[in-house]
Amino acid sequence: MELKRHKSIADALQYVVDHPARSTDAPIDAPVYELVCRALFHVANSPDSGVRGSLAKANRAQKLILNRMVGRRRPGTHPAQVRGEEIEFVDLTVVHGAVQS
Repeated sequence: MELKRHKSIADALQYVVDHPARSTDAPIDAPVYELVCRALFHVANSPDSGVRGSLAKANRAQKLILNRMVGRRRPGTHPAQVRGEEIEFVDLTVVHGAVQS
């Protein structure tokens, strides 16, 4: 397996998202960026309400993942907005090829 020398944080996070199963059985064979990102996703996705500070740690991990994968908005710009999708429906009341009387 050929490893790139440099990988951005967003690329490393996306790699872990695209490959949910570990690439090898022994974690020592995995690249460091994969191990770190898997640990970050584990912290973000499995908070334990019985452990003090676990929910805050999970929130920080989720915020870090979101900021790195999606990006932060610049101050003064509008927040991201959902774009509406338009669908054109065919008029089913008109019979095609037949003459209406």
